[in-house]
Amino acid sequence: MPIYNFLDKPRKAERIHDGQGLCPHANIVPPSGFETPIRFLNYTILPPGASIGPHGHGDDNELYIVLDGSGRFEVNGESSPVKKGDVLLNPRFATHALYNEGDVDMPILVLEAYNK
Repeated sequence: MPIYNFLDKPRKAERIHDGQGLCPHANIVPPSGFETPIRFLNYTILPPGASIGPHGHGDDNELYIVLDGSGRFEVNGESSPVKKGDVLLNPRFATHALYNEGDVDMPILVLEAYNK
């Protein structure tokens, strides 16, 4: 029985989808860890002022689960405030982005599922 701890996983600081700042990021569960149409589970930390830049996907859904902090979520040009505890759905074929506009880190879990 595999057990993954996202807090213990080594992270690499990266710009994500040409967003602002460097965001410590780790792949927690790779595609081979799933028996369903899920591509990955990632852990990403957006420092204050950092963002996941606007980008699109195809025929899949992506979830951002906000573990702490606050900011703004954008989908197809529409923007909404977000905070700790929010689960954000990136719809199929949509362009989306996430911005940390708060004073503390915004750690998130990112899960992507696709149609087979």
